[in-house]
Amino acid sequence: MKQVLCLVFVAVFMVACSSDSTDPAPQPSAPAPAVKPAEEAVQRATETAQQVVEEVVEKGQELKDEAGKYVEKTSETVAAKAQELEVGAEKLVQQGSDRLAALVPSAATFDQGSSIYQQNCRSCHDSGMMGAPKIGHARYRADIDVLVENSINGVGRMPARGGNRNLTDDQLRAVVEYMVEKSK
Repeated sequence: MKQVLCLVFVAVFMVACSSDSTDPAPQPSAPAPAVKPAEEAVQRATETAQQVVEEVVEKGQELKDEAGKYVEKTSETVAAKAQELEVGAEKLVQQGSDRLAALVPSAATFDQGSSIYQQNCRSCHDSGMMGAPKIGHARYRADIDVLVENSINGVGRMPARGGNRNLTDDQLRAVVEYMVEKSK
């Protein structure tokens, strides 16, 4: 900044001095010019340089204020978008967790399904008796809700609730989830 001011001062000084040099040259018979015109040129150059400096400082302050407003507005926009993204990400994580929990049976559900399978379903599904699909069969890749519905209502030669009317819908879902998991 100091270099710029010095250059401005020198330029203004040179302009001021050159305007004096356009005056007709002193006549040889005239007395030598006084030092006063040079002092006046320096004074004019100083005042002009000071005026330029003040204008530069003023414009710099205006630009600084404008940039500050822009930065503030941008910061607010970024903060709002970041908040939106954070809320959206939290929702997606929760949805993913919910979907994963729905797809993967819990250990307790798996144990319950295994126990009920051993007591009620194994005799047909281990041997394929009466056309029952064995564990690992492609039919276990069907939509789990369809498989549960079939186990509740019966399908083909399989009776409703696998022949045990005391099994609840949740217990039948646990058995189906066990069989699907074992078929993977």
